[in-house]
Amino acid sequence: MDLLLENGPEEDHASLIIRHLETADSFICIVAFAKMSGLRLLLETLADRVANGLSATFVVGIDFFQSEPEVLRSLLRLRASAAKIGGKVSVYMGPEADRCTLHPKVYWFKSKREEALVVGSANMTSGGFSDNHELSVALSGADGKWRKRLDQWIANRVKERDIVEAKPALINRYEQRRDIYRATMKAAEKRARRSMDAPSGQTIVLKDLLAEMQEDNGPDGFSAQVKQRRRNYRKAVKLLSDLAGAHDLKPRDFLPRYEEQLRYWHSGGLHRGKASLAKKAPQYQAALRALAAEPSQDAGALFELLKSFFDKIPRAGTNVLTEILHTRDPKRFPVMNRNSVAGLGLANIRGYPGKPAKSNLDDKTYRRFASDAVTLCKNLGLRDLGELDVLFNFAYWNSPEPDDEDDALGTAE
Repeated sequence: MDLLLENGPEEDHASLIIRHLETADSFICIVAFAKMSGLRLLLETLADRVANGLSATFVVGIDFFQSEPEVLRSLLRLRASAAKIGGKVSVYMGPEADRCTLHPKVYWFKSKREEALVVGSANMTSGGFSDNHELSVALSGADGKWRKRLDQWIANRVKERDIVEAKPALINRYEQRRDIYRATMKAAEKRARRSMDAPSGQTIVLKDLLAEMQEDNGPDGFSAQVKQRRRNYRKAVKLLSDLAGAHDLKPRDFLPRYEEQLRYWHSGGLHRGKASLAKKAPQYQAALRALAAEPSQDAGALFELLKSFFDKIPRAGTNVLTEILHTRDPKRFPVMNRNSVAGLGLANIRGYPGKPAKSNLDDKTYRRFASDAVTLCKNLGLRDLGELDVLFNFAYWNSPEPDDEDDALGTAE
C-alpha cells in the first residue's frame, strides 16, 4: 500500500520505519543528518535484526556539521556486531573535503514478502522521525528495482568520493572540526542576536567583516582594495573632467572614453547600458558640465541636478549617477546600489529600496542615504565613503547562498 506519510498521533516516521525493520532482511538508510535522538528510536530494533542476519547499509551526510559523531560510532559498533556472526553492515559518511551537499532522506527495506521505500524530508533525528512537520512517500512493491538503483547510486558516490567508508580516525577528525565549528557558530549567533536587537546604526556585523578583510594581506584584503580604489579615483576624476570639458561627442567617439571611465568605477552592471547611454552622449556631457558648475555640496540637490538630465538618458541609472557624485567627493557622496543598501541594512539602517532606481529615488532619499553612510563611515573609523564601499562590496559578494538555507543555518532536525 502506498501512502503519504507525516508525523501524526497515529503514525509517524519512526513507527513506520520500525514496523518495516521488524521483518526486514535488508535495509538501506541514506540521510543528510543523523542524531542520536533519532538513532535511539531505531537502535534496539536494528540490533535485534542485525543479530538475526539483517544486512544494512548506512550513508550519513556531514554537511554543515549537523550529524553527531556518536551516531557514526554507534553504527560502527553495529557493523562490528554483524561481522562477528558473518553478517554485513556498511557505513559511509561524507568526506572531509566535500564538493557538494549530500541531501537525500531515503529508507529502503526488503523482507521475504515485499520491498518498501520511504522517500521524503525526514532525517534520522527525533524531529525528523516524530516532532517536525515532515512529508514522505511510503511505497511498497516486489520488483527489486529500487535496490539496484540505490546500490548503483551508492557505488557512484563512492567512486566520485562524494562519500567514503566511515572509519574511527575519520570520525575523530570530523568531531574535532565540528567542535570548532559549533563553538564558533554559537559565538556568532550571540553576536548576531545582539546585532539584530541593537538600534539603527550598530556596527557589530560590519566591524567583524572589516576585521576579516583587514586580516587578509592578499589582493582581496582591505588594504589592497583601498590602495586600488585610490589609484582608480585619481584616474576617474581626470576622465570625468575631460569628458565635461570636451565638445559634444558622437556615440562612436564617446563610447571608448566612457568604457575607460567604467574601468575605474566599482558598481556592477555598468557596462550593460553603455551602448544605449552613448546615443545620448551630449546629454550626458551636459550633465557633467552642470555638475561642475554647481557650487553646492548638498547631496540631495546634486542628486536632483543630475537626475534631471539622466531621466532623459536610457540606461543611465542611479549607480552611474552616484558613481559620478562619489567621484566628485568620496567623503560626502556614497555610491548607491544594491550592495550599499544591503550594507546599511547590516547596520540596521533600513527604509531604502532594495534595488535603487531613478523611479524610486528622489533628492530627499539620497540626502538621507548620504547622511546615514557618512555617520556609519565615521563610526567604523574609515577615512572616506570609498573605504565604506569596499566593505559593503565584500559583505555583499561574500554572503553565503547555500542551496538549502535551513540546512546551512544549522536549524534542520
